[in-house]
Amino acid sequence: MIIDAHYHLEELIETVDALLGQMQQNNVSRVGLIPKMQEPVHLTGVIKKASDLLPRLLMGRLRLLGLMLYNSTVTSDGRISTLGKKYLLYHRPDNAYLDEVIQAHPDKFYGWMFVNPKSADPVTEVERWYGRKGWIGVKTHPFWHNYPVALLDEVAGFCAEKGLPLLMHLGSGRENGDYRYLPERHPQLKIVYAHAAVPRYREVWQYAMKKANVFVDLSSSIYMYDKILAGVIQALGAEKCLYGTDGPYGNATQKRMLDRIYRLQLADNQREKILGRNFLDLISA
Repeated sequence: MIIDAHYHLEELIETVDALLGQMQQNNVSRVGLIPKMQEPVHLTGVIKKASDLLPRLLMGRLRLLGLMLYNSTVTSDGRISTLGKKYLLYHRPDNAYLDEVIQAHPDKFYGWMFVNPKSADPVTEVERWYGRKGWIGVKTHPFWHNYPVALLDEVAGFCAEKGLPLLMHLGSGRENGDYRYLPERHPQLKIVYAHAAVPRYREVWQYAMKKANVFVDLSSSIYMYDKILAGVIQALGAEKCLYGTDGPYGNATQKRMLDRIYRLQLADNQREKILGRNFLDLISA
């Protein structure tokens, strides 16, 4: 069974019907949906080349330059920036439209409850959807929503108590990139760092090796490339890695992202864990 653990439903880029068709073509059984993050951004030309360069900078000797580029993607006024061009960033995630899709296709979609503690109380938002069919965990983005990880303390406690995984996209700062805070405060919390724990990558992998409940997803055609993909699986083992796309952003199609997994020299049981079994274990309370 193939399960995409990380997909933002943005119908201005890909409709539900198109997504269902893509799933059928690539034998993807289920997709974990996340509300849309920002108005559609199309990467072309110099911007596309810069995005391709970013993870290589973050993994190499020019890490500081990579962090500057990484941080430049969100502006001081809370917008997305691509080398100067600005786009709206949605600071109040809309879980309601996602619920309609999940209930219409209960055998195809799961849902991540997206919260931003700067725009609304996260526990209240999670309680609104908790227990409703298909909702399996909480999604957070302290980087683009620009808040300290510590603001998630209460909702992380709720997740730990209820057995819900928490999916996080880390920032690069001391507060919005504090990957130790929640696992240390809530040892029973199942936490997934998105995109192989960008922007810290190896630093988080070293930490996650020693923590039973710290995982990563392998999503994004922007933040990931083959060296990172192979490196994180080697560092953490297949049992701590979840397949995802981050679609439809960055042209992260199911075929494109699955091809990366199939290119790797993995045993069948390792591939099975990454492509779906780990996700099912994670959402089982």
